[in-house]
Amino acid sequence: MRRTRIIVPAALAALLTLGVVAGTAAAARPGHEGGDSKQNAKHSHKKAKAKAMAGMTAAEMAAMGHTDGDDRGFAALANGEQHGHGFTQAVSKEDRALLAHQMQLARETALRYPTVAAAEAGGLHRAGPFSPGLGAHYINYAGAAGSADGAMSDDAIRQPLAWMYEGTHPDSRVIGLFYGSTVKNPEGFAGPNDTWHQHSDVCIKPSPTGIDSPLGADHDATKKQCDAVGGTLLKRTQYLLHTWVVPGWESPEGVYAHLSSAVTCDDGTYETIKDVTKVGSKTTICADGTE
Repeated sequence: MRRTRIIVPAALAALLTLGVVAGTAAAARPGHEGGDSKQNAKHSHKKAKAKAMAGMTAAEMAAMGHTDGDDRGFAALANGEQHGHGFTQAVSKEDRALLAHQMQLARETALRYPTVAAAEAGGLHRAGPFSPGLGAHYINYAGAAGSADGAMSDDAIRQPLAWMYEGTHPDSRVIGLFYGSTVKNPEGFAGPNDTWHQHSDVCIKPSPTGIDSPLGADHDATKKQCDAVGGTLLKRTQYLLHTWVVPGWESPEGVYAHLSSAVTCDDGTYETIKDVTKVGSKTTICADGTE
């Protein structure tokens, strides 16, 4: 699931650039006699840190134990759900050819509904608010069961469980696909790198268009939280898989990553509101409050 080439999200690169500029400005300020060397040392340390971090994803920075806010809240999203897949496993030539076909078909499928407006016109319905790392899920009930044997046939690829979007506005763009399977340990896509996952304690409730997930699609809810929004606690989901196949929204964590650090709140962070039961009619769980 991990790519060998590491890509830094644009927002993260901008943040690092600002850190270097701020350090340069601080070093240039006049100080007390003898303070220049301390300022220069501090500036050099900041530059070295920024350079070292420039090749890391947000998840990798969190894993290294940075506690000064560099990951902008990404580590808190994982909450046991960002499944480690290790280094990319070898794919045979035969599987590679099939995988190339499958990825192309998945990309074409994603672009079938390029915006939220197109998704809604096609009969898809949002389940839950926008969540950083995940986007907004627009459910395709025809794809709820997945393929009968868990393999990603062409027909199965064309019928994902959901299309994912960068927001919930009519012009919000598609960012990926979400597949489901009722088969234990689905065969999935060609090759060994798609690791499917399940969730526990997901709060769901009926909606006028089907099923809603008012506390967020992947929030580990308590019964008290779910009761507060009139929902029912689902103890275990079916097997699930995200695929980040849309150009411009490739996940730095890998094409099958559960969470993608490319998907942020409008303020460029992954910070969510503290009490998810207060989402109410909001269409996002981002702390910045933008919708």
